Amino acid sequence: MKIICNFRIPILGILSIFLSGGCCLIGNKSVVKRIEHQLVKKDNIFIQAGMYPEFTVDGKWTFSMDQRPNWFAGFTGGELWLVYEMTGNDNLQRRAIAHADHLLEYSSLDNTHDMGFIFLPTCVKAYLKTGDIKYRQAGIEAAEMLAKRFNKNGKFIRAWGRLGTSRREGWMIIDTMMNLELLFWAAQETGVDSLYEIANAHAQTAMREIVRKNYSSYHVIEWDPQTGEIIEKRTHQGYAPESTWARGQAWGLYGFANTFRRTGNKDFLKTSIGMADYFIDHLPSDLVPFWDQDLAGEDVLKDASAGAIAASGMFLLAEVVDDENLKNKYRSFAENISQSLIENYLFTQSQREREEGILLHTIYNFNKGNGVDESYPCGDYYFTEAVWKLWALKGNDL
Repeated sequence: MKIICNFRIPILGILSIFLSGGCCLIGNKSVVKRIEHQLVKKDNIFIQAGMYPEFTVDGKWTFSMDQRPNWFAGFTGGELWLVYEMTGNDNLQRRAIAHADHLLEYSSLDNTHDMGFIFLPTCVKAYLKTGDIKYRQAGIEAAEMLAKRFNKNGKFIRAWGRLGTSRREGWMIIDTMMNLELLFWAAQETGVDSLYEIANAHAQTAMREIVRKNYSSYHVIEWDPQTGEIIEKRTHQGYAPESTWARGQAWGLYGFANTFRRTGNKDFLKTSIGMADYFIDHLPSDLVPFWDQDLAGEDVLKDASAGAIAASGMFLLAEVVDDENLKNKYRSFAENISQSLIENYLFTQSQREREEGILLHTIYNFNKGNGVDESYPCGDYYFTEAVWKLWALKGNDL
């Protein structure tokens, strides 16, 4: 192993680049309180339903019928931790711990690469906050299950499907870049080098095969799992096979920045910078991306969740680059995207009778018609994470 860093991203110890014109965030100091109030309402809805949320329809949550956690299962617990850190409200901490406790029995899930999305914001965070060893053990077991999905022939982590089954056995997706942090954290905790090596190998493969020469990205690489040869590259959730799905591009810029933070490999940093610049170059005037970055126009829907992921990723990118001009550039874009989301995409801007999510105008899966121009847990979480980083940057004044 080369470099292993702490899981938690260090709070930015630098002065803020003020937004152009000195504009204040909507509601000024009440922004966090508004999010806190809506988050508690949302958590109560989920507790009463007793099922895992998927996305809203006409502002109201729908739920998965599967009893096993879906990839959204960790996000509400993660939001509770973030807002707890901004407010000090012990009720939020109790709620966050309840989410972590609920997930303990699922650390051996064998059907998904999303172990990082599920366990980093919940069990790993609970361990870091409480020191309780049961959460550490769940996080490590989840990482070990993720590592079992590694295909040695293609040097990638399998995205979907139960271990031992053949359907989608050779599918690799850009999203997994965000789950590598679970492996890096577990490698640091246990000293097991293979966890680090798998994460690093997957990132190398993604950098080589998923990221195009112009730093746009594919969503899916399909491999022959037995030979390690590529069958097809495509943008599964995007507009077209060769287009650039905005959320996937955001996953990439964030994931490669974090992988550089963990490894020190400057090729990963270069990739994150390239992907961030591509993302920025394809933003509309309000800095919130169209759902696919090859599309534009008044009739094209935005995906605010991709904007939230990218904003949080650019806060990290601003930390890990050495060049002061680049620091200022990515920090400024992170702030401005976050500002636009708060002013124009927060649930308080809804004109509907009922709005149960936090971040509006997101797109879960356009091609399937799921969560289109609605809210879903991933968008809510990464928006809250971006707000948390902005709150810290502005001296806890938001």
